[in-house]
Amino acid sequence: MIEKEKQSILLVDTDALNQQSIQDVLRDLDVEIVVSDSANSVIDLADQYDFALILFAIAPDNLESFEVSSQLNKIEKTRFIPVIFQATEMDSGALLEQAYAAGGVDFLSKPINPAVFLAKVKVFLELDDRQRQLAFATAKIQEQNLKLEERAIRDSLTGLYNHNYLLEQLAREVSRARRYDSSLSVFLLDLDFFKDVNDTCGHPFGDYVLNEFSDRVQQRLRDSDIFGRYGGEEFLIILPNTDKDMADVVAENIREVIASTPFSLKRHKRYVTVSIGVYSGFGEKTDSARVVVDYVDNALYQAKAEGRNRVVHYHIPSGGGLEGSDDHLSDMIDVSQQSRLNATIEKARAMTLASFEAMVHSQTREYDLLVERNALFGKVLNQFGGQLNLPEQLMHSFRRAIKLHDLFRCYIHDSSLAKSGPLNHEQEEMLFDQPLMLRELTTMFDFFASERVILYAHHEHFDGKGYPDGLKGNEIPMAARIFSLVDAFVAMISPVSEEDKKTLDEARAELTEFSGSQFDPFLVDILLKTLEEFQMTASGSAKRQGEETKDAAKG
Repeated sequence: MIEKEKQSILLVDTDALNQQSIQDVLRDLDVEIVVSDSANSVIDLADQYDFALILFAIAPDNLESFEVSSQLNKIEKTRFIPVIFQATEMDSGALLEQAYAAGGVDFLSKPINPAVFLAKVKVFLELDDRQRQLAFATAKIQEQNLKLEERAIRDSLTGLYNHNYLLEQLAREVSRARRYDSSLSVFLLDLDFFKDVNDTCGHPFGDYVLNEFSDRVQQRLRDSDIFGRYGGEEFLIILPNTDKDMADVVAENIREVIASTPFSLKRHKRYVTVSIGVYSGFGEKTDSARVVVDYVDNALYQAKAEGRNRVVHYHIPSGGGLEGSDDHLSDMIDVSQQSRLNATIEKARAMTLASFEAMVHSQTREYDLLVERNALFGKVLNQFGGQLNLPEQLMHSFRRAIKLHDLFRCYIHDSSLAKSGPLNHEQEEMLFDQPLMLRELTTMFDFFASERVILYAHHEHFDGKGYPDGLKGNEIPMAARIFSLVDAFVAMISPVSEEDKKTLDEARAELTEFSGSQFDPFLVDILLKTLEEFQMTASGSAKRQGEETKDAAKG
């Protein structure tokens, strides 16, 4: 609600009788009437009050009111205040034209006609009220726009500048450094092993670390420095008029204060370190904003590769090696670029999976039903993969595949997961289409090519009676055969419904029964041996723990 201020009217008249008549007519209106008998005081009064209307009484021998009205039209604050002139019936003809020329909006005869006068005053008061409301609404809109603009350039969690704004400011600072031949330094910072912080202590603690980190860094920067969250656990700092030596001092100061002081919140306490890539340029030699980002990214990558918790400056190569020389720099660059590319692809996969997981978690009710199953799949896979001597890269593909498989299954038919017993026709069709839908989903991201092969063929049967393509035996990709076997075993011993749960012996029996038909018999044999060894190891561990407990009790 707008708090309505009392409106005020200025009456300029030397005639006491007319003053009283006007005040009597306006008595019932909730307005403040300011009376003056001199036109010379009007400018000062208009500066003190926010008048809704000015009433000028004029006469042929006193034309000061016209001059004052003209002055009011030239002042920003008063130029829109309506002015009504009053004169006797005898003087009206001679003064009418001058009144309008001086900026008057109306002309009334005196003595006034109360009904006509009151009606006209009400019109101008209502107009003033609407203008005030419009001004108030405009101010509110401008205030909200400023807040929206501020929010558009700020990170919602830390309150720091966001990615897009940082890039805009970097482009401006690069241009300024070139124009004024000044130095410029840029930092790209990345919190080391931050995923482990989230996984071990939870995302609330991770958010706390990001905010606390932001505060610590901000305290070591100047007002002219530009600091923001570049994305995830990466931050960018732009330091105008800062050369390499100064940049090194600031970066080391930041690294030290982060590494030396633990992050503590409630029951969690963690030491966290930061890796910092630094670029320093000067004047015309300062590269473009896009290239500067590449430089600090490369320097940060090197800091990570060298062991993290360090500051690395990017050094622009002074020249390439000669063709045919023994300089192995080009080979080193190729290896480095390939490693960096692999790291980038891995990061893209992880971010895509995390986004998909967040979406499923927020939109479905049955998300938690598959968490335990997913973890068990990983444990069985680790044992089985060890027996098969599978490369770590393939193991990662299996882990991503089960994540995609379970999340997608949960997303498209989560309501059916909690039900025991046979599926209805619609649910069966949905399950049959799942490999096709998973292939369609992963086709959108080339970096899920390995997972696409696994997920598309994991419902094929070794005897050729599976789907979607009816592949048989070795026609089925080995990775899909492994995934299918582990997935089936986990589904037996950790189903979504307790009624469908099988014991380990029952699961072994079912795997044996379908060996050669649904499953690759070679893989079934390996998995069964793996389960026996795993069970023996677990049993021996439990036995040793029991004996240790007894010994401790005797002691």
